[in-house]
Amino acid sequence: MRKQFIYLTTAVAVFAMASCGSNASEAGNADSTLNAGDSASAFKVSAESTLGWSGSKAVGIGQHAGTIAISEGSLSVENGNITAGTFTIDMTKITVTDSGLPDDAKQKLVGHFSSDDFFNVEKFPTSKFEITEVKAEANGANTHVIAGNLTLRDSVKNISFPAAVSITADGVTAKGEVIINRLDWGVNYDKASMSLAEKAQAKLKNGVVSKDIKITLDIKATK
Repeated sequence: MRKQFIYLTTAVAVFAMASCGSNASEAGNADSTLNAGDSASAFKVSAESTLGWSGSKAVGIGQHAGTIAISEGSLSVENGNITAGTFTIDMTKITVTDSGLPDDAKQKLVGHFSSDDFFNVEKFPTSKFEITEVKAEANGANTHVIAGNLTLRDSVKNISFPAAVSITADGVTAKGEVIINRLDWGVNYDKASMSLAEKAQAKLKNGVVSKDIKITLDIKATK
């Protein structure tokens, strides 16, 4: 039982990020998504696109990282601007990429991430990001601020983040990162029906680690 508890709390710690950084996004209510105009050009999100997660333990030291697959998506461009976009995230393809972690430990962590304690991928096999606003706003290497509705499990919240966007006649690239609070989407150990002992343990697990996750996006789309 103690070994199982260690794996569970370690899983939360691995999939967390200390709550700091200028790219932290406060989740808001879902907003209206953008619709492409009749004259917009369509670009298909390619398999080269990546979604990475990274985090650190809230206590002790240790950096961790992984990926989640982007299964499909599209971007619309009109007059040199992104006017709509969406992509689907395959939650059944969560990976842990730490080079120093044994394969069996990686698989245990992936199993925890896939369980109802986290994303319940059996019930919610996909997540989605749908663009609600794109505005030009230069800040260092970033050229735009992108806002969109992020669906995790059965919750939809609006987030925004700075991104470096490049648009040509043949393709679109967008690179950015954002820190989200997992609790905003109900990603926690709390369940509707729990005993007092289970509630106490859930509170402990949710409290000993950071609530934040850092997501890194590298989107490539071609005609």
